[in-house]
Amino acid sequence: MRILLLEDDRETATALERGLAREGHEVLVALGVAQALKLVAAEVFDVAILDIMVPGGSGYDVLKQIRQDGLRTRVLMLTARGSVRDRVEGLDSGADDYLVKPFSFVELSARLRALRRREDVTELQVGDLELLLTKHVALVRGERLDLTPTEFGILSTLVRAQGETVSRAQLLREVWSYDFDPGTNLVDVHVNRLRRKLETVELTGLIRTVRSRGYAAA
Repeated sequence: MRILLLEDDRETATALERGLAREGHEVLVALGVAQALKLVAAEVFDVAILDIMVPGGSGYDVLKQIRQDGLRTRVLMLTARGSVRDRVEGLDSGADDYLVKPFSFVELSARLRALRRREDVTELQVGDLELLLTKHVALVRGERLDLTPTEFGILSTLVRAQGETVSRAQLLREVWSYDFDPGTNLVDVHVNRLRRKLETVELTGLIRTVRSRGYAAA
């Protein structure tokens, strides 16, 4: 894969670049936001690994530009900040995954492989609903449905399951990258918001609740 790495710590950037190159990836390193934005405008990347706390702004600035440009680049946020609020901000801004420092290179490599697998399928369809996965776009009878990145993540995860039940824990892992239960009704709140949007385009019943287990797409 062709990877953009935004990391201001030269030692960390060099170590990651070498490790990723050994696995066959081509890596371009940016030490600040301005450099990263120039690379995004000039090059094509399969994945962007973006540190949040960098000179000249934030990794979120690069993430937002990638999404505004409609690029197919998968985005992995890389940061020492690990609060729930930070994770939600990144994922709601359109990130595909989130990795908190310190981390093992083995885990980073595994997450990159998972992002690559997501690229294998670019479109999903169920009834009048079509999901363009690389563009994070939902279409209903050809018209765009306005969804947040989190809502799109929930919907695509459920549709991918092809009618099988997806537990709340699975949704937390897939959509929020949580390996723990935050002890809130986070999933239920977002599913209910998504349902209301689907109801406005006459897709009532697309998401069904499986009592005590989770959710499934009809």
